[in-house]
Amino acid sequence: MRKHFLLILLALCLQLQTIQSQNAEFPNAIDAKLNFFDYGTLNDEDLRLSQGFEVGYFRNVAPFLNVGVPFKLGLAKLPGISENTVTTSLDLVFQLGNMRTDAKISPYVFAGAGYFLEDFDNGHAQFPFGAGLNIRVSKYAFINFQGEYRKATVDKRDNVQAGLGFVYLLHKAEPKPVLPPDRDKDGTTDALDKCPDQPGPAAALGCPDTDQDGLGDYEDDCPGDAGPIETKGCPDTDGDGFADKDDECPTLAGRWNGCPDSDFDGVPDKNDKCPNEEGPASNDGCPEVKDSDGDGVGDKDDKCPGEPGTAANMGCPEVKDADGDGVADKDDKCPTTAGPASNFGCPEVKQEVKERLKFATGAVQFETAKAVLKNHSFPVLDEIVEIMRQYPDYTLSISGHTDNIGDEKKNFRLSESRAKTCYDYLIFRGIKPERLRYAGFGAERPIADNSTRAGREQNRRVEFELVLD
Repeated sequence: MRKHFLLILLALCLQLQTIQSQNAEFPNAIDAKLNFFDYGTLNDEDLRLSQGFEVGYFRNVAPFLNVGVPFKLGLAKLPGISENTVTTSLDLVFQLGNMRTDAKISPYVFAGAGYFLEDFDNGHAQFPFGAGLNIRVSKYAFINFQGEYRKATVDKRDNVQAGLGFVYLLHKAEPKPVLPPDRDKDGTTDALDKCPDQPGPAAALGCPDTDQDGLGDYEDDCPGDAGPIETKGCPDTDGDGFADKDDECPTLAGRWNGCPDSDFDGVPDKNDKCPNEEGPASNDGCPEVKDSDGDGVGDKDDKCPGEPGTAANMGCPEVKDADGDGVADKDDKCPTTAGPASNFGCPEVKQEVKERLKFATGAVQFETAKAVLKNHSFPVLDEIVEIMRQYPDYTLSISGHTDNIGDEKKNFRLSESRAKTCYDYLIFRGIKPERLRYAGFGAERPIADNSTRAGREQNRRVEFELVLD
């Protein structure tokens, strides 16, 4: 009888390997637990607490149905026997439960049949049934609590058991992520690396940057001296946009070869005999009464000094208005596109477009401490490309900003690099360079409180603004 029963259990175990699971991501599981059992209370005797362990294999064969084969080994205090007895059992059990992938707690009930041996000899059948609880501790592992009642086919062998153990879902090893290629191992992928065979910092797009100014040596006119991007990496002491090596007044900011021109007459102060009065270069920057076209309007006030006109029209012969918007061409910043006089004859930027540009300020994001765009930033920049095409007379100002954490100079360089990354992408998408300008301001222009995390997040931004030159 015993041999026949064991053969049946063995056949069922082998058959479980061919059963197809339904609606179960991980159909196979193993368990191991420590069991505590009592043969006394149910048999009109005092508590006979004993212990043992269990290992088992379970498989999901249908929704909510698992079949398992637990093997138990214990050292028991059996009724009618004074010494401890080695007990073994092999069961076939059916569980009703659902161990879903997203479940934190999975209860179940079970019932089955098994064969029980005392000292590996005397045997009889037992019928276990009970309930349990699986508590997830990881994607594949659970802590298991179980209680069961075992009905024996012989006297004095009914017992109750409680177990504490571990359940593990069998699974295939998860594939390792494939990293994008980076030949020079500098942390900038080949797709974004301007120098894929020479290691360099991300701020310089993966190229060597000897002076660490955020501009790679290959495009740095002064690779040994740090300088801003506007002067191609060369120092600019007065910050006027002219590199010191090309600046006639390197310590005084100005726009005429780097020199100041207080009266904006095109003659720098150092050559202007009347630095506070507008005058032509032919008169050393001093005003002169001259009326080249003889229309009664002096050249200094004549908007059209080479053509006779009227004083009412500031010396011009007539008001030319090519786009018919009521703004004369001479005053119209968009002479071929109609727009109101309040906007210098150019079409006004719609409110929804301004809102999209404001949205882009927070939506264009970069890798931490790098000038490398995150993938979700490209659709936002593509939308800005479309806006630029809708407003062909406007220039886009791109300004980079950071929070106040870290070195001030590094923050300034990072803000410039991020602004230039956007500038480069827009050029790549077909926007002409003369319609774009960019600058970095580091932490100089915060829009929120840098003492809070939320404020610092707002301050780390790139702003986009349509302007008329």
